[in-house]
Amino acid sequence: MAVLSFKDLREYRACPRAYMLSVASDCWRMSLQDCLDAAVRRTMSYADGRRVMGRRATRAEMLAKYRQEWGACMEDTSPGEGQDVAEFFRQGEDCVRRMADFMDASDGSEIVAFDVHGVQSLPFGTSVRISIDEVYRRGGSTVVCKYITAPDEGLRKELSSDVEARVSALWAMYSLPGADRMVLQWRFLRTGDETECFVRKPSMEEAAKRLSEEISRVAQDQAFPPVLDDSCRDCPHRSHCEAYLSTLRRKEAMPKGAVDDLVREYAELDEKVVALRLRLEMLESRRDAVKAKLVGYADSAGSDVVDGNGVSIDIMRYKRANLPKDKTAVIKRLKDTGQYDAVSMVNYSRLRSDIVKGVADPEIARMALITEDIRVRVRRRQGRSIRGVSPAEADVFSGGLFAPASSNY
Repeated sequence: MAVLSFKDLREYRACPRAYMLSVASDCWRMSLQDCLDAAVRRTMSYADGRRVMGRRATRAEMLAKYRQEWGACMEDTSPGEGQDVAEFFRQGEDCVRRMADFMDASDGSEIVAFDVHGVQSLPFGTSVRISIDEVYRRGGSTVVCKYITAPDEGLRKELSSDVEARVSALWAMYSLPGADRMVLQWRFLRTGDETECFVRKPSMEEAAKRLSEEISRVAQDQAFPPVLDDSCRDCPHRSHCEAYLSTLRRKEAMPKGAVDDLVREYAELDEKVVALRLRLEMLESRRDAVKAKLVGYADSAGSDVVDGNGVSIDIMRYKRANLPKDKTAVIKRLKDTGQYDAVSMVNYSRLRSDIVKGVADPEIARMALITEDIRVRVRRRQGRSIRGVSPAEADVFSGGLFAPASSNY
């Protein structure tokens, strides 16, 4: 069995079947909360990197980085039934702002490590892939800091038994010189408060034993039973979960009148959708033509910004790695070269990013098609709005933040 990560174990605790689908399915997807969490943590890594280099990132730069990472993560995201994508995006922005508040308290000189990814050996011959947000010195103590992006209802009650934090502290104690007096710190980005406690070596070792026993149970599980509850509606793997689909089929038949109403409503909605698609095609065609003219003008002017009356257009050129539809050869190469665990799944955006940057395995890179694209972002100056859309909303939606990158313009 591959080395499990903290995230793998959290998924298994929530639903063994969802965990199995996440590691075994070629249609791997992430939830909106996972998308928010990944975008915020990548922004944290960017900001911490700037801090330790003595070039602190501004709030505007952190929010811009968050928007960029959100767009990348949305490529692999499957929203839950009835979930509001825009609301999750705004919650992530709030998390970034609160994270900036925490970072304002120091210049970063005390940071020992950040965005740590490694493997920690555990008792009984097992190991776990760890991830640590920040490790920093405070006087004679070493603080292992964990940022929490999820709603913290009930989480605070579980801190006294947070095995992930204690195993992370164990890694820090063995890996970093002078890390003897350990402090665990949790920062809640939904509320902006924090809590911490001292932790001793016996507590860390006990957590390592518990985690090892849990990993052994996962390795022995052959059934991966489903946990069916209300959270299934938000699971990104629900369309591949036969247990969940069977509950939909077992629902009591509706009265004939209700069926007639649904059929009529669907037909009406279908007509409206077709009309909207035709209208959208016309608008997108016209937008593409205008975009081509703007890009041509910008090229001739040697600029990536075109200013208009109260509106500015940013033109950003970037490359995209398109993996082949049949990913059998890619998966085989990842497994043969020991990279499969590092990228989690072949659909994960990190692999595509590595290909574009030129740091991916050359054989895998040759399987991908690198295409160049141009993203156009509209910036409306303060106080202006167009057809009832506020400047803030226009700026968010014009950037294509709630759609895959393939639909950016």
